[in-house]
Amino acid sequence: MIPAAGQSRRMGSQHKLLLPWVGSMIIEHVLKAWLSSRIDGIVLVSRPDDATLHKVVRKFSTVQLVIPSETPADMKRSIQLGLEHLQAAAPTESDRWLIAPADLPTMTPSLIDRVITGSRETSAIVAPKFGQRRGHPVSFPWSLASQVAQLGEAEGINRLLEQSPVHWLHVSADQYPDDVDDQDDYQRLLRDQDAGPSQ
Repeated sequence: MIPAAGQSRRMGSQHKLLLPWVGSMIIEHVLKAWLSSRIDGIVLVSRPDDATLHKVVRKFSTVQLVIPSETPADMKRSIQLGLEHLQAAAPTESDRWLIAPADLPTMTPSLIDRVITGSRETSAIVAPKFGQRRGHPVSFPWSLASQVAQLGEAEGINRLLEQSPVHWLHVSADQYPDDVDDQDDYQRLLRDQDAGPSQ
């Protein structure tokens, strides 16, 4: 599940998900990484007024685009909407849902697959830890989906990691998928990309 309903306020007038990245756009690169992994399906939640993003995402016919009637107040609400959408597929207790923000252009299929593989070995939440840093994607058992709706107004999805068992996957720090919050982040990641791909 990819929450993509942010306003990109720290990017000024630019839509960060539509910024150029390796011959395409950030969102296209992110979706290609997910589609190249062993994931079963992708749900992307957007703002209702984000017509340009909708057009780009619809080029990927297998991605399920969720467009709510109102802009989600935060990432937690986007995830709630995505989970409500997934209910139609009648998930079972053995199913899982993974989440990661949309602004992770260095996310790789191999990292996603490692989380998927780790999820087959435990009933706990599975999350990568890059040295001392937590990161994405995070895999949740379907049984925790109902708890998202019960989170308090000031509680985010991280609250689930505090309340439930977590199996940490230890990953090399240089594989951490950085996000793009502002222009400084974007320019730094472009420089890193020009310097050569991470191994």
